[in-house]
Parts: sequence; structure tokens; C-alpha cells
Amino acid sequence: MSDVVASVVVPTYGRPRQLSACLEALAKQTFHGPWEVVVVDDGSPEPVGGVADVFAGRLALRMIRQENAGPAAARNRGVHEARGEFIAFTDDDCLPEPGWLGQLVEAARERPGALVGGTTVNGLTRELFASTSQLIIDLVYEHFNADPDDAYFLTSNNMLCTREQFLALGGFDAGFPRAGAEDRDFCDRWRAAGWRIAWHPTARIEHRHSQTLRNFLDLYYRYGRGAYRYQAARRRRHSGTMREDLSFHASLPRRVWRRLPVGKNPVRAMGVVAALGLWQVANAVGFTVEGLVSPRRTAAPREGMRV
Repeated sequence: MSDVVASVVVPTYGRPRQLSACLEALAKQTFHGPWEVVVVDDGSPEPVGGVADVFAGRLALRMIRQENAGPAAARNRGVHEARGEFIAFTDDDCLPEPGWLGQLVEAARERPGALVGGTTVNGLTRELFASTSQLIIDLVYEHFNADPDDAYFLTSNNMLCTREQFLALGGFDAGFPRAGAEDRDFCDRWRAAGWRIAWHPTARIEHRHSQTLRNFLDLYYRYGRGAYRYQAARRRRHSGTMREDLSFHASLPRRVWRRLPVGKNPVRAMGVVAALGLWQVANAVGFTVEGLVSPRRTAAPREGMRV
């Protein structure tokens, strides 16, 4: 049996500079106990394995390269290769604070069998679209995780669970080929299995995802497509309906108004409102498009999850 307490799984694709910064942050973790980092290069055009050389002697680090299969499959591959009792997930554009891993492991030990996750903060506060994306996540957590010890959703860049439970659940659904709702699906299946989800707000990571207007629209278009797949999967397994999502969207005007910097920076507030409108449009378009193409796709046998 391995004596590794925790494995941190990091999927990456074509971002060696961001990956290096992420690993630098992981090298500063204060966690006491044997732990490792497993980076899965998901078919980057240029292999990123050379990044690992800088961290020799500072991290128990393994680099694994696979053909491009999407972030869900990359995370699954990382867990398959990992040796830790606990598996923590973060992304290559994230900078975990020094106490991050230790806090998640402690939270999981205090809540045996729970999926635990922390808080994500925006590291690019001057960028409108990065800030709006962070606001969306904040609003989602405020609504769905109102009771931190009975949470509904955690983002895949800041969560931890036991390896045993992850494998028993079947991992992330690799049928989500690009980032977009695979973490929602994972959390929903976790709760459907009768397992607990807990939000531990002080386990923080800084997210540095720079976005242009085009990137922003593409991101939420993909999320809209993923949302359709997610809702279809929930119907198949009878784990919920769209009612929860509709109540969230109905509450947005009130929640958004409380957070807008209207008095301090009215121009910025107007920009955020406009970006939120674009989010809703892109999401709706993606949802509709996936609804139109999904019947053709599901006519073929559905491929199982890869772990």
C-alpha cells in the first residue's frame, strides 16, 4: 500500500508558462506528509515535460503525456496514475495558496467520505471578463452552497476527495470533450450516490484566466452546450430537474445588484452588467445548439467513462 497521503492532479494543454507558475505555487505548500503532483499533458502541440526539470528536488512530480482527449479524461488519467489516498484537483492557470492542500485534507478528514472544495479568487482584477467570470462563480456558490456543509457544486479547479470514491463513482464523464459542466455532472452524481459535498471557503486558489471578448463568449457558449448535456444526464438518472437552475437565474438581478460597484465605479458596473448579459446570451445559444445536435449524437451508442 502506498504511503502517499495526497496527490494533486493538474491537467494541462499548451500553457507551459502558466503551468510553471502553478507548480511554483504547489512547491510552496505547507502540507505535512508525503504527497505528490501528477501533471497530465493532454496532447499539447509542444510537450511541456521540460517544465518539470526546474522542480527537481522541490516536488514529488510526475509528468504524463496522452493524446488529446479533453480535461475530464485528463483528470481521470491523472487519478489512475496517482498513488495518494486523497486526490486534489486544480488547473494549470491556478495558484493555490500555501495552506490550500493541508486545509482540504483536514476538511476531508473532519468529514469522512465528503467531496470538499475551497474558494477561487480572481487574480486578474483589472480585466473585465476575468472579473465577470469570477462574479458568476461567486453567484453560483452563494446560491447553491448557501449551507457550506451541504453544498451542491464545486469547481474542478479546487476540490478533493478520496481516490477510492472517485474510482467507484466512475470519475469525470469523458463524454464532456471540453471544459463545460463536467464538474457539475460529477457533483450531481456524487450527491446522487448519497455522499456529502462540503465547501471549505478558506482553502483558496488564485485563478488567472485572461479572457478577451471572443474567449469569454466561447467559454460560455461551451458551458451552455455542457449544460444541456448535464440536464439530459440528470433526466436519465432521475437526479434532478432544471428547477434549481431556473431559481438561480431568477435570483440574479437581486444578487448582482448587491455586488455591483455602482457608487465607486459606475463605468465598471455598466461593463459588468453588459458582460453578464453576454454570458446569458452565449449560454442560451450553446444550450440551444446542443439541443439541436444532441439527438443525432445519442443515436449512436454512448461511450463509457474513461478512468
